[in-house]
Amino acid sequence: TDEIMHQDIIPLCAADIQDQLKKQFAYLSGGRGGDGCPVITFPDYPAFSEIPEKEFQNVLTYLTSIP
Repeated sequence: TDEIMHQDIIPLCAADIQDQLKKQFAYLSGGRGGDGCPVITFPDYPAFSEIPEKEFQNVLTYLTSIP
């Protein structure tokens, strides 16, 4: 099973993870998929493999919680 999907989701505010968001390894591009869901973009980020799992999880949790 995927551990990330089975963890309790804690609401995050942008201010709580501002340093992580500034890295811009993932962001909402403003586009929407065919089903109307927002598109999360992962641009070329040279140090992507060095992003700690918790930091990656925080950013994705925040981005997926934006209405």
